[in-house]
Amino acid sequence: MPQSGLTLLQSWFLFCCLTLAVDSLSAQEPESPPTANPSLTLTVEGVDGPLRDNVLAFLELNRFAGKPAPDEVRLRWLHNNAEREIRKALEPFGYFEPTIEASLTRTPEGWVARYRIEPGRPLRIAEIDVKVLGEGAQDPAFQKLLDNLPLAQGQTLDQPKYEQIKAAMELLATEHGYFNARFTERSIRVDLQAYSATIHLHYDTGQRFRFGNIAFKQDFLSPELLARYPRFKPGDPYNVNQLLKLQSDLGNSNYFSQVEVNAPPDASTATTPVDVTLEPGKKRKYSAGLGYGTDTGFRGKLRVERRWLNPQGHHYEAELGYSQIKSLIAFKYMIPGTDPTTDEYAITTGYVRQNDNDKDYETYKIGGSLQQQDGKWLKNYSLNLQYEEYTIGNRPSSEQSLLLIPSLDWTWVDADDRAYPHRGLLFGFGLRGASTALLSDTNFLQGLLQLRWIHALNDSNRLLVRGNFGATVVDNFEKLPTSLRFFTGGDASVRGYAYESIGPTDPDGTVVGGKNLAVASLEYEHRIWGNWGIAAFVDTGDAFDGASPDLKTGAGLGVRWLSPVGPLRVDFASGLDRPPGSAFRFSFSIGPDL
Repeated sequence: MPQSGLTLLQSWFLFCCLTLAVDSLSAQEPESPPTANPSLTLTVEGVDGPLRDNVLAFLELNRFAGKPAPDEVRLRWLHNNAEREIRKALEPFGYFEPTIEASLTRTPEGWVARYRIEPGRPLRIAEIDVKVLGEGAQDPAFQKLLDNLPLAQGQTLDQPKYEQIKAAMELLATEHGYFNARFTERSIRVDLQAYSATIHLHYDTGQRFRFGNIAFKQDFLSPELLARYPRFKPGDPYNVNQLLKLQSDLGNSNYFSQVEVNAPPDASTATTPVDVTLEPGKKRKYSAGLGYGTDTGFRGKLRVERRWLNPQGHHYEAELGYSQIKSLIAFKYMIPGTDPTTDEYAITTGYVRQNDNDKDYETYKIGGSLQQQDGKWLKNYSLNLQYEEYTIGNRPSSEQSLLLIPSLDWTWVDADDRAYPHRGLLFGFGLRGASTALLSDTNFLQGLLQLRWIHALNDSNRLLVRGNFGATVVDNFEKLPTSLRFFTGGDASVRGYAYESIGPTDPDGTVVGGKNLAVASLEYEHRIWGNWGIAAFVDTGDAFDGASPDLKTGAGLGVRWLSPVGPLRVDFASGLDRPPGSAFRFSFSIGPDL
């Protein structure tokens, strides 16, 4: 019987061959790389500031802005939700009737989502009812808060400001000891038919806690001394700022290496007992320094401090200094005053020797002082017995002077940063004198005035103004010792002139000092990179005897570097009252501007 067609075995064999052939051809073709998702550009128009920020925060689609977009199905779903999210973002700011134009288009560069928003009319506050109940109703801090609410009737509803009021109330309650405070009512009701809102915010502070007993945990200072540090006493209303002040004052005293202040509330007595744990610092501190100044030459200093000597907190410091023109030995014994944070008594003694261009003297001094900090004023009162041997000018032999000098020095400082101020003012004045009726060789009265003003034009430019003035009334100027006469010239006065080279002279031309002083300086500083800057300055001044000075002027340029201990200054100046180029001087100084 004849057979037609393919047998089953032949068919299977043919199928396998065709499959292998197709696989072989497929293996020879390279795979196409996967197509990357196009990026998404998102644009919001018609609103700015906090409204725009909140819209972008609510838009879930904004998570993909500037990035590869999600697949098209999810992208369109997010775009369809955008209008609802925008409306929600505008409502806290009082906009409930916005008009929103939304579009999503595909471009060769990727997807573009655009939302143009017209916020519509703002919803106004018809009534605002903010009350403080309980003891806090009589607290001036809460009264001040209620007098300066950031929301008022007739204004646009602004829910962030409402939350700001709530947070301010809770913060005040914590700071002032209302530890059981709570909101009895807090609501914002929106009436879209009347298109207005009413706010009700009632805060019941409850009872204000009081300070309890104050306990100091330490074993080296007397309880009587430590009891003078707190500005509060048991039974006073709680205020966290008083605790912070106590911790700061103790930490700044140099007695302690660690200060910990705790005042946990006691609900059973409505008090906050204060526990202060103190760790003693090192008893002694030693320091040494070497330097160079164009006025003084090379100089060095050794200093030792004894942080406390006894339980009453007495302490001392001793200093030995040497430079090419001046040497000194000083000792100061200090006793805490009634308020140890601001008042201090001191007993001082010292010796100074200067040997500088026919202005030689040796001064021995012993005395006492009271220093007080009164707000921004630093007040110092002192009484010193001073003996001085001095030789000046063409005198053939040395002179002696014994003076009992009472003095006062007050300094007022206001600055945003003492090390490198952008805004600062220093004003100081002093008065000192002596009388032959009180152990002194001559009668004199001397007044001093100093002024420093700093003003930043912007982040890179500052103006610095300085002035120093002095006047002396004396019976016999020849009996006024060198250390009490006025000289000028040098790094800290009139740059471009040698140290103390300006003033009245004797017949031989030696500067012997004057009764009066007038010095002024104007400096412009420009920061060029990081902590580096340049400066241009002009100084003028004179030490003189008569009514009018013969001003000497110097000008120059300088380099500035803001170091950790204040600006470092390198100046190049020339005295303008001499032939140009004949009085070019270099000067170097470091330290705070005020």
